[in-house]
Amino acid sequence: MRPYGVRALFRKVIGLALAVAGIAIVIDSLPGYIWILLLGGALIWAGWSVFRMERIY
Repeated sequence: MRPYGVRALFRKVIGLALAVAGIAIVIDSLPGYIWILLLGGALIWAGWSVFRMERIY
């Protein structure tokens, strides 16, 4: 891993802070039914992934 300069580290920290702020705004502004739809879709995807998983012992 290479060491970062002060300016590069500063840019990375600012970029991360802006990304977190944007995610917080999106999460706060979405209506409740969207979260239920996303949760349902995630559960269907997870269930299908587990169902299709092949294990070799």
